[in-house]
Amino acid sequence: MSTALMVGCGHIKTNDFLGRTGHTLSKVDEKTPSAHLDEEIESLFDQPYIDPLTAYLHRHADDPARAALLKQVRRERERRCAAVARRYNTDKISETGLALFRRGYSYSCPQHVAAYEAKLDTLKPQAPKTTAPLVGESGGDDGRPPDAEVTELDRHGEQTPAHAADEAQKQAAARQLNDCYLLTRIRNFSDALEACRGPAEAGVAGAQASIAQIQSTLGHHESAYRWARKAATESGQAAFLLGEMYARGLGVAKDMATAAQWFRAALELGHAEAENALHGLNSGTMGANAD
Repeated sequence: MSTALMVGCGHIKTNDFLGRTGHTLSKVDEKTPSAHLDEEIESLFDQPYIDPLTAYLHRHADDPARAALLKQVRRERERRCAAVARRYNTDKISETGLALFRRGYSYSCPQHVAAYEAKLDTLKPQAPKTTAPLVGESGGDDGRPPDAEVTELDRHGEQTPAHAADEAQKQAAARQLNDCYLLTRIRNFSDALEACRGPAEAGVAGAQASIAQIQSTLGHHESAYRWARKAATESGQAAFLLGEMYARGLGVAKDMATAAQWFRAALELGHAEAENALHGLNSGTMGANAD
């Protein structure tokens, strides 16, 4: 898949984005019966942007008929976000890169943006740390989030009290999720566990994977395994951690075949180190390093 596919929507004008997103979502919503849901996902995946995937997830989050499809969309979004993150991390880590990364991908890939910011902070320890963006801030040139429902309310210039309260709750949840990702990346584990707990218990795979990584680092392998298994079908980070645990016998019996299965799953989800880990298994170096 070419890099042209891996794009957010922050670089195009708001009206252009809304037109494209609205067109895409109208196409995928035309055929709701279960017999046509595969066509719905195919139409969504055929378009090149990441943000419409997130908009679809928000729109249908409470639809049990689409539960399996939502899992596919989350996996595809994570794969695209991981590909974008690899591209940004290949270039020089810089404030300019962070600004571009935020603008284009904060809405759909906040975990990867937070990781980039944390890496930049380690390169410039004396620089004042900027506040992590809230999910939904990337949007278009006017800074509005590319969520169709919110933008429609903006057009009318008003919100009902109930909707305003709902938006405040969403913003608080987004802030907590961004804190979870950033605190994990800068290894402030005690605060990260507190920030990640709520989103993880609500089923957010990225937060579950963060808790798993923290618990593994702290040597709490049983807890790490439990949280990683919850997230591994959607999170390359969690699948990779399970591969490491089986390869090294951390909290589970060492099993190279199972480790390879999880590393392959992580590779499918776009994890940057999964391919090297598979090579390490084939050469026998990874298991040997644990002994």
